[in-house]
Amino acid sequence: MSFAQGSGSKDFFKMGDWNCICDECGFKFKASELRKRWDGMMVCKQDWEPRHPADQIRARQERQKPPFVRPESKDKFTEVPYI
Repeated sequence: MSFAQGSGSKDFFKMGDWNCICDECGFKFKASELRKRWDGMMVCKQDWEPRHPADQIRARQERQKPPFVRPESKDKFTEVPYI
């Protein structure tokens, strides 16, 4: 469909259909010509796009705790003999 067709008159009667406005371009279409896009907007064929695959990637959960722990040891003092 070209630009001229998208802005043409869509005021004809079609049983069970109604006039709608594309959320992206603002042109008038019949409801059966619009599709729901991944972001919830109802758009025409020219404005529809699939969701980018990178949006589905999730990072692995990072392990936050160490594998083992020990209590802090007592301080050890050594005497140094002075001559």
